[in-house]
Amino acid sequence: MATFKFELQKKKKDGTRNVKIILTHERKLKRLPTNIYVSGTDLTKSGKLKNQLVIDKIEDLMRKYRDKCNALSTGLNGMDIQALASYLEEESGDLDFIKIFREYISSHKEKKGIKNYRSALNALIKFIENDKLGISDISVSFLEKLEKSLTGRAVSLYLGSIRHVYMYAKLKYNDEERGIIRIPYNPFERYRVPKQNVAVKRALETSLIREIIDMPYDTAKKRDGDENRFNLAKDCFVLSFCLIGMNSVDLYNCDRFQRGMIIYERTKTRDRRSDRAEIHVSVSHYIKKLFNKYRDKTGKRVFVFYQMYSTDSTFNAALNKGLKRIGEKLGIEKLEFYSARHSWATIARNDLMIDKSTINDALNHIDNSMAVTDLYIKKDFSAINKANEKVLDYIFGN
Repeated sequence: MATFKFELQKKKKDGTRNVKIILTHERKLKRLPTNIYVSGTDLTKSGKLKNQLVIDKIEDLMRKYRDKCNALSTGLNGMDIQALASYLEEESGDLDFIKIFREYISSHKEKKGIKNYRSALNALIKFIENDKLGISDISVSFLEKLEKSLTGRAVSLYLGSIRHVYMYAKLKYNDEERGIIRIPYNPFERYRVPKQNVAVKRALETSLIREIIDMPYDTAKKRDGDENRFNLAKDCFVLSFCLIGMNSVDLYNCDRFQRGMIIYERTKTRDRRSDRAEIHVSVSHYIKKLFNKYRDKTGKRVFVFYQMYSTDSTFNAALNKGLKRIGEKLGIEKLEFYSARHSWATIARNDLMIDKSTINDALNHIDNSMAVTDLYIKKDFSAINKANEKVLDYIFGN
């Protein structure tokens, strides 16, 4: 049971005294702050409070706290005093989703893809033309209107980020066990974030993959590093394709090479998986020369890219600049590094009829329908490497 009483604090230099509410719960005390102050004229000679207006104000505040405790019912049992104090001091009004969004970004700075969350927040603020948004205002109709204001990949990326932060807010501010439900509504139960068929835009025809492989290096005089970026982008695109769509961040960071295999944990998904998204990819004889060209002789990492660029982000930026020039030469609009991954999967399935299960494993994805079965099966990467050799034989042999 929680009880309340007030206490006058020591006199300040200006002669006023602050009022604090003493919360007693489970034999522990905690002083709750107030913005109520009294002066000498509010007190009797013995130091007791006599100003009825101030007394009423204090009583109103304690009554509010008692009502909030009563609303918890049995949920109050077992609640520690710190949690109870935090609950009592929270305003009961609508939560500001923009504020929550900023708090999420601030506390997840190392999260992969956090840049997309920042962009989503900026797009949301631009849409509402305000920097405050009551979370209760986020309805199905609101999300549908927001969707219409977005284009391209932003539709799925931004709305997906907003959904994630919304669910984060529900988890943070709702406590079903204690009956604290500050966000009772979930518009995402009825609204579905659109999925974009990125493969249509990213996968390249077999002929274009071969053109990139056979494309001559740029031997023109260096100009602000352009030549390096062009040649580097070509080489890394080929490496990625031949290593089953290995992402640039993993090319940059991977540090294990054993018995002809690159062993790495896929950065994009490792934090969400119990197996750390580990994968073993054989270095094919088709890219031995290219592999050795960028091999890290110190053994610290597999490739030397970390010596060429300070971060994986600057490395990726350099690749994108080089790919832009390659795309312009081949007539490929907005050529992306990720196209290597999509192209590998598309060629494996459509040209070579490799089964989707093997492709799923090769891309290091999880099949949720087989999650329990996977617990009983020791991981074996031979199937995906055989599939990769089949793809590379098809590309280099024809």
